[in-house]
Amino acid sequence: MISAENATTNALTITTFNILAPVHRSMNDLNHRESEREDWWRPRAEGVADYISQKFSNSDVILLQEWWFDERFNTVFDSVMGDEFERVTERRPGPAGDGNEAGMTTTMRADGMCCLVRKKGKLELVKSEKVLTGPQRIAQIIQCRERRSDGEEGRNVLIANSHLSFPGNQDPIINNQRQANEAGIILDAISKASAEWGRDTKSFPENECLEVVCGDFNSDSCGLAAALVESPPHNFVNCASAAALGAQCDVGGKVNIGVTHRNHLGERVSVDHIFLRLAQRNEVEKKKSRFQINRRNGVTARQQPQPMRDRSAALAFGFLDAKGTRILSVRRGNIHLEGSTVLSDHRPVTAKIAWPRRPRPKRKEVLSSAIYMNVTRPLDPLEPAW
Repeated sequence: MISAENATTNALTITTFNILAPVHRSMNDLNHRESEREDWWRPRAEGVADYISQKFSNSDVILLQEWWFDERFNTVFDSVMGDEFERVTERRPGPAGDGNEAGMTTTMRADGMCCLVRKKGKLELVKSEKVLTGPQRIAQIIQCRERRSDGEEGRNVLIANSHLSFPGNQDPIINNQRQANEAGIILDAISKASAEWGRDTKSFPENECLEVVCGDFNSDSCGLAAALVESPPHNFVNCASAAALGAQCDVGGKVNIGVTHRNHLGERVSVDHIFLRLAQRNEVEKKKSRFQINRRNGVTARQQPQPMRDRSAALAFGFLDAKGTRILSVRRGNIHLEGSTVLSDHRPVTAKIAWPRRPRPKRKEVLSSAIYMNVTRPLDPLEPAW
């Protein structure tokens, strides 16, 4: 476990986990998939549901990749976690050639993205939408709002549940650029959602929006996609790198949390990430203007990462502002990645973030002249009035 400091009571906990859809798991040989037989997929599905319920019952939000859109699969999870979590899903589109007369895709892939929001947690689910990041590939953009009991409007949290393409081309440059393009689309989408929040919110001026990009990047923290997310003007912070830097000051640079995935080639890689940034109201307004200009000019965030010359040391350590918002800890689940009893070929990653609520500014007390009406003037100028 990588820890920056002790967790506080007012902290958000976010988990990302690729659960390996049964339609993607090979059984016996490449000619059979786990999804073909219920006695193959059900035991693992029940194990994954129990694992999430037991290990991440305190997570406020759980982002799942490779969610299988099968009613029996949904029932397994609902029976275990339905009382604890609210679920919202987005499904991947089918092949582009399989469409109607208008050219729209009519079939859907068997898997997609899923977001679980704890019903008694610190956040409440507002809405979810999907954005197409490539052929038959999507990201899920989720808006949550801070749960408040005092009648005040809660702060917003925007989350991009991401699953970038596998680097299947023989040319690593093409793989890197494709993933960076997909990350750029996701950054555009979360900026658009943040701009819409900046237009609609009625909170007091010090309100802010916590933005999260997380999921299976199919590349490590040194890849072009991760570099783009962290570079200006996006300036997200890699939670694993920040927590490691805080725990061991001489580490520095980009840090991977360790092996989180064993891919179908047998390679053990670190590809599951959580990135954070905190947007203040004035920054959201600037972002809204920049997004509108870029949309008119056809300019997007899909570009080469820029040098991070302006990144402060505090930000590198995971301090997102000067008022206590910071990355507290990051941990990786230690499940087996191979064998007949595996839960998934990925390991979950969880980040805990301190996000203290700033009190509403107090109104200055104005003294009324009425309190002086009964005060008599002394006969002696040197004598006090009382």
